[in-house]
Amino acid sequence: MAILQVNDISKNFAGDELFRDISFAVDEKDKIGLIGVNGAGKTTLIKIILGMEDDDIDLITKKRGTISKKNGLKIGYLSQNFNLNENNSVFHELMEVYHDLHEDYKKIQILTEELNLNLDRYDEILEKLSILQSRYEQAEGYNLEYKVKQILNGLSISEEIWDNKIGDLSGGQASRVALGKILLEEPELLILDEPTNHLDLLAIEWLEKFLKDYKKAFILISHDVLFLDNVTNRVFEMEGKTLHYYSGNYTDYKIQKEAYLTGAIKSFEKEQDKIRKTEEFIRKYKAGIKCKQARGREKILNRMEKMDNPVIPVRKIRLKFQVGSVSVDRVLKIEKLAKSYEDLKLFSNLDLEIYRGDRIGVIGKNGAGKSTLLKIINGLETQNSGSLVLGERVKIGYYDQNHNSLDKNNSVLEELMEHHPLTYEQARTFAGGFLFTDEDVDKKISLLSGGEKARVEFMKLILSQPNFLIFDEPTNHLDIYSREILEEALEEYDGTLIVVSHDRYFLESTVNSIYEINKDGATLFKGDYEEYISHREKKTKDSTGSLNYEEQKKIANRIKYLERKLESLEESLEKIENIKKEKEKEYDNAGKINDLEKLLSIQKEIELYDEKILEILEEWEEVEKELILSK
Repeated sequence: MAILQVNDISKNFAGDELFRDISFAVDEKDKIGLIGVNGAGKTTLIKIILGMEDDDIDLITKKRGTISKKNGLKIGYLSQNFNLNENNSVFHELMEVYHDLHEDYKKIQILTEELNLNLDRYDEILEKLSILQSRYEQAEGYNLEYKVKQILNGLSISEEIWDNKIGDLSGGQASRVALGKILLEEPELLILDEPTNHLDLLAIEWLEKFLKDYKKAFILISHDVLFLDNVTNRVFEMEGKTLHYYSGNYTDYKIQKEAYLTGAIKSFEKEQDKIRKTEEFIRKYKAGIKCKQARGREKILNRMEKMDNPVIPVRKIRLKFQVGSVSVDRVLKIEKLAKSYEDLKLFSNLDLEIYRGDRIGVIGKNGAGKSTLLKIINGLETQNSGSLVLGERVKIGYYDQNHNSLDKNNSVLEELMEHHPLTYEQARTFAGGFLFTDEDVDKKISLLSGGEKARVEFMKLILSQPNFLIFDEPTNHLDIYSREILEEALEEYDGTLIVVSHDRYFLESTVNSIYEINKDGATLFKGDYEEYISHREKKTKDSTGSLNYEEQKKIANRIKYLERKLESLEESLEKIENIKKEKEKEYDNAGKINDLEKLLSIQKEIELYDEKILEILEEWEEVEKELILSK
């Protein structure tokens, strides 16, 4: 059953079509990936659906499209701009999702007290109280804090910041809080715009599982290929001013698109050949003996509905990193490196040696200090202790995810010419290869989009010809097609690479070693990302295999204890819930006979049982976590 129907939607900017005649339906359990180049109109389409932006009259048909939604459809939208109360704490902001339930609870307390004070309205108050209590129970009001904590932990939002104000959070932290809030709301249609941008790898894996298990529909705008592959069952591609639809995940989309293009190109070429032959016949015989036939064919040709070229030309950046001079064999040596900010410890005891040609992917939880490590290597931060030695003739090229190396007051051309000896014409020609044409080259850096700033960074890196590339989240503002170009460019790069990234497909394509950072040190795994994951899973699975008999016996006993504990907690939970149900029946009976004292007494008991249920659920979660790790 369709919960959303979009028919013939069009959008124009300054007289130019962004897209036209877009139609599609979203069913109750659709998991849709929406892809396309930056600027294709993905976010604009979503905003039109949400009523945040108006659609336009089609320039050809002169008609306006329609959007139909299921009555009362609840839509949750996570944009790249967050709508959070900066004065709330993180935990309070998420609990705000259950504001109505909190109000119900307050009303329950007030009505319970009023039963004693308003005997003349006893039946009326009791009826209201019963309705509120029933609603509160059905919504699992006693379980709210447990749900919030699950989301916070899953998205790697550290307990250390749960009491921090939203206004004091970093952009990445605020993004995760906004995502958590949307997930708690559990809307019938969930719309997420680049939800993985500020998540670490563990949080991305958790979100994948959440979306796989999500029982309702979602539309996901993402450029993360592996993420799309793991969670979607339909792919919509914005291309050539329209929307193309494919069934299955991203891999299925690639196969289907290739098959479609193969057939469509043949049909198009066949039609073009027919048009050429018809036009040749018309030219040849229009004034001759077969002029009547020629005019007939001309009419047919003019009325003919011609195919669009199925191959949509996509402007691509010219990305090629070259090494200006070769470095020594050992590019970098790090020993016992540590970094802290006042009472906040990022990492300590980092040891790492990087040799010419190494390609290292740096991973770790958010807040582990990955970006800080890159800044220390690049001389933008200083360590608290330990040593860092760069080899001779090492020339660093640093890509900063926040683009702080760009002067926001410069134009695109000024930024290039300020750092490299280029003439105006040379700079303009070079910028054209990165899709900065006409007046684009005079735009101020401060006015550029994230993707445009990334292209300026890439231009500067290419011109500087470094032999040691340091990349901090280079794919954050790139569409799928630009990511592929970057992957290809790095594959051909002859220098040394160290990169922080949360894009698993990108890591798999570009690095041959994984360096995982934590507070107390780091481990270096020699192998690509897929091999690292296999190693991690095998290590977890076989962790008891290398232990001696006594240690294995202790672990086995612990597992048995935890399993028994889980069973005991489940039994206790069932027992308390049954008792609570009996108390609720007693409460109803006391209401029927107007026994005020008993009503108040039972109400207090029910509240105590709610608290006990929450305690058991929290303990159950901790035991389950330990059991998973132990196994």
